[in-house]
Amino acid sequence: MLVNKKENLIRIDTYIKYILHKNNRNFLQKILEKGLVYVNNILIKKNYIVKINDVIEIFLPEKKKIIPENLKINIFYEDEYVIIINKQSGLVVHPGKGNESMTLINGLHFYFLKKNFYKQIPILVHRIDKGTSGLILVAKDKNLLEKISKQFYINHLKRKYITLVWGYLKKKKGTIICNIGRSLKNRIYMNVFPNGISGKFSITHYKVIERFKYVTLLKCTLETGRTHQIRVHLKYIGHTIINDKDYGCIEKKYIKSIEKKYIKSIEKKIALHAYYIEYIHPIYRKKNYFICPIPERIKFIIKNLRNIGERSSIG
Repeated sequence: MLVNKKENLIRIDTYIKYILHKNNRNFLQKILEKGLVYVNNILIKKNYIVKINDVIEIFLPEKKKIIPENLKINIFYEDEYVIIINKQSGLVVHPGKGNESMTLINGLHFYFLKKNFYKQIPILVHRIDKGTSGLILVAKDKNLLEKISKQFYINHLKRKYITLVWGYLKKKKGTIICNIGRSLKNRIYMNVFPNGISGKFSITHYKVIERFKYVTLLKCTLETGRTHQIRVHLKYIGHTIINDKDYGCIEKKYIKSIEKKYIKSIEKKIALHAYYIEYIHPIYRKKNYFICPIPERIKFIIKNLRNIGERSSIG
């Protein structure tokens, strides 16, 4: 859902009440406390004030509780308060319409039961797309949620991605600054609004790691957290991500003519990976950061490009 002018600057609980026609205060507080409401892909506090063009996602609780399912979950780090998940590509993070089961949350509920964490509940602090792999921060307790989510607003929670894009980027590094909002033609997708009239202000920093003849390996750092931000920003500057089916149409003819010769992939999944996360621990108050390896599907493409002698430059 996209916030309009009439709904600007109201509390999130009031907004939910208006949208869902629910007058039950306990119900409204419940879905906020359980981490079922995201704004611009980020979990928010219960006193959040909505703004024009905010993208609101509400995951309504089913009549039945979330079914714990024994799924493969890659736990990268864990302590008494938080878990860092290295999510595999193809795994949906949260139950929703069309994805009621077999999600990361279903798997985490099973894990909590297995570990006898009966007084705790897994809450995703932020989300990444189904096709994107990489690190996700999970709070083990709703009381920790507010402490962690505040870090989005003071830029203490940092996320970095690695990606392979079509084309040769001449600049070693750059910054993309433009508004992102729902497409006016198809609400499923996001779009750039360079004039700043619509959408939400967004910033992505990128740095070239390695250049090939037709492909560039990039590191991207998010300064804001909009839905599909990196994918939309890179499309905007003319360098779509390899295997991005939603935003890769800009170079369709170009890609088809060279893909068979230069790109061989283990699986046709988007070449985008969240490899770095940094945050202040909600209890210990110390800076924590984690770096996870590049997944095989991306390493395989890089290796193939190097083997055929298409490296152009590094950095």
